Amino acid sequence: MREQTGKAPPELDIPSVPHELAHVWGYFIEMNRKRQCGMSVSPLADSEILAWERRNRIALTPFEGECIDALDEVFLIITSEAPK
Repeated sequence: MREQTGKAPPELDIPSVPHELAHVWGYFIEMNRKRQCGMSVSPLADSEILAWERRNRIALTPFEGECIDALDEVFLIITSEAPK
């Protein structure tokens, strides 16, 4: 659509990640790749987040941990609404 009209559809008109939080988004993307999935998508477990921290030698701040949890919540909502 963008190629035809020069405009993106409204659902793709999303704000960019603030520079100050780009690293947290990157952390979430890395953790999301290792997510456990069974019959449905499961939330990131604290044990998975702790293992990611250990493996990468990164200690999330409490704020960063809250951001990861919030991103995960949104991810779960979106994936549960996706057509099957």
